[in-house]
Amino acid sequence: MSSFQRSCGQVQGLKKWTGMLCSLAILGCSSDLSEAPPQPIAFSHLAHSENDIACIRCHQGAETQAQAGLPPISSCASCHRRAAIPDHPEVLKFMERLERREPLVWGKVNVLPASAMVHFKHKPHARAEVDCSVCHGDVAQMTVAQSVINIADMGWCVSCHRENEASVDCLTCHH
Repeated sequence: MSSFQRSCGQVQGLKKWTGMLCSLAILGCSSDLSEAPPQPIAFSHLAHSENDIACIRCHQGAETQAQAGLPPISSCASCHRRAAIPDHPEVLKFMERLERREPLVWGKVNVLPASAMVHFKHKPHARAEVDCSVCHGDVAQMTVAQSVINIADMGWCVSCHRENEASVDCLTCHH
């Protein structure tokens, strides 16, 4: 066997392995949107956005950390104790939890399956000034937060990266 034939065989083997790895990565991603998970209180993003409360006010980690995070109930109480409809049934519900020192355990709305082996981080997207709505939809108009874009669709992410001249190297997102 010549060195040319040997190198062609190695390239074919590499293509085979690359194809299998890409197939596994894609299998870990689904094209289905998940239903909105049950939440401990009926939180309305719409009501908060109508009062000019920006996403970053509650999801402070989006600009500085890997995860956007959620505020402690005490942050919510700081407004709702004073003026923001303190007698609303959902506000009363979370205020009771605060008094009992019980946390609100929120259902995660946008979930990447572990099988996708993705380490998504909000911080680089915020630094690149990617608006929250690009991935999360117009949450400000939602009474119930729900997935509107399948964040596990690798093709959608790669298209966005290409359109915005961001890295499409596999290790940028996958571990």
